[in-house]
Amino acid sequence: MSLCGRILLGLSAVTAATFALAPAALAAPKASKSIAVRIEGPNADDIREDILAIMPETLGVVDPDAFSKSLKGAGQTKPVGDALVSKAQRKKAIDRIRKAGKAAKAEGVIYGVSRTNKKKKEVHLVYVDENAGDLAVDSAVPLSGSRDDRKRALEELLGPTLAQIAPPPAPPPAEEDEAKGDREGEGEDGDGGDEERDADEGGKGGEREPHEAGSALFSIELGVEFVGRWFDYSDPRTQNLPPYSVFGQPALSISGELYPLASTDIAVLKGLGVTAGYARALGLNSAVGSGDPISTTYERINLGLRERLSLGEASVLGISAGLRFLTFEIDAPADLARTVPNVSYTLFRAGLDGRFPVGPIALALGAEYILPLSSGPVYERFTGASVQGIGALAGVMVPVATGIEARLLVEYARFFSSFQPEQGDAYIAGGAIDQYLGLRLAGAYVY
Repeated sequence: MSLCGRILLGLSAVTAATFALAPAALAAPKASKSIAVRIEGPNADDIREDILAIMPETLGVVDPDAFSKSLKGAGQTKPVGDALVSKAQRKKAIDRIRKAGKAAKAEGVIYGVSRTNKKKKEVHLVYVDENAGDLAVDSAVPLSGSRDDRKRALEELLGPTLAQIAPPPAPPPAEEDEAKGDREGEGEDGDGGDEERDADEGGKGGEREPHEAGSALFSIELGVEFVGRWFDYSDPRTQNLPPYSVFGQPALSISGELYPLASTDIAVLKGLGVTAGYARALGLNSAVGSGDPISTTYERINLGLRERLSLGEASVLGISAGLRFLTFEIDAPADLARTVPNVSYTLFRAGLDGRFPVGPIALALGAEYILPLSSGPVYERFTGASVQGIGALAGVMVPVATGIEARLLVEYARFFSSFQPEQGDAYIAGGAIDQYLGLRLAGAYVY
C-alpha cells in the first residue's frame, strides 16, 4: 500500500504540472510579419526613409542587404529601371522580385524606381506579394513639392495595403488595463493626466525634419552676384563732389546658417541659429574723369543671429540681428583720393525675413534697418555727418533635388546721410545717398 500510494502521488503531481504548463504552451505568440523595401534611382535613400516613416509599428522590415542577396539569388543582378513601369516588359522582373521576397521570408516587397517622366520627377511603386495576378499597388508618386507633400502622397498610396498586411497590436495585459484606467481617472480629476500628455508631446518636439527650411540643422549657399553702387550728393555747393556709379560687376558670395539645437525640443533655442556670409567683387576697376582705370575693392561680411519660427505649411519667419562690414574703396592717387566716395561701414542691422511656399517653389522676402557704427572717409570730410540705412531682399527658391535648391535673389541697401556744413568748409553739401544692389544666382544645400 505504501508503494501504491507513492505511485499515485507521483502521477497526481505529474498531471497537475501538465495542466499548469499547458496554457503556456497553447499561448505561443503568432509569427510576426515583415516586408522588404527597395528603391532604385536618384534620391533612393530619402524615398526609402519616407516609406519607412509611414510603416505600421507591428510590421517588420527585412534588412536591405539581405534582400539584395536574395534578389541576386533570384537572378535580378541589374537594376530593374523603367522595365518596372512597362506592363509588357516587367513580368520577368516581377517574378524575380516575388522569388526574392519568398527567399527573404517577407510577406511582400515594395519596389520603386525613381525617374524623370516627361520632365516631371516621380517614383513608380509596386507591391509584390506571393500571389500572382494584379498588383495591390502599381502607381507613381510625384517628387516635386515639399517633403511633407511627398510623405502624404506615399501614405495615400501605400497606407491601405500596409494596414491590411500589418498584424494588429497585441492587447495589453489585464494589469496594464487596470493601470490605464487609473491613469485615465487621474486625468479626469486633473491630477496628472495633463502633465503626462504634455510630457509625451514635449518628447516629440525634438524630432527634426531634414532638408526642410523650417527645421534644418544647417544650410550653405554659394553663388555669383552682379553688384552695383550709386553714390550721389544732395544739394552740392562745391565743385569737388562728383557722383559715382557702377553696375553689373561680378562677385563671388558664400553664406550659411547653423542651428546647433535644431534637434532638441527646447523652445526658442531650437530655432536660434548663427548666420555668416562673405562676398567680394572680382576685377573691379573705377574710372575717375578721363584717367586710367583704378583698382577698386568691394567686400561685404555678415555675422549675426537668427531666430527661426515656423508658420505652418512650410512657411518660415526669421528675426535676425547682427553686424555687417561693408567696404568700397577706390585706390586713387593722392590728388584724387579726397574726391572719391570711399566708405568702410561697420553696421548694426536688425530685420525680418520670410520664406513662403507657392506650389513647388518658395518666395523669399525681407526687410531690415541698418545703423552705421562707423562710416569711413567720405563722411569724415563733412561737418555734422549723420548716416542711417535700410535694406530689402526678395527672391525665388526652386527645388532641384532633395535638400538642394537654386536661388535667384535681389538684395538692396540704401544709406541716406545729412550734413551740417559751416562757412569755410572745403566740402559743402546737404547730404548724400549711397545705394547698393546685388543680383545673386546661387545654389544651396539645406540639411
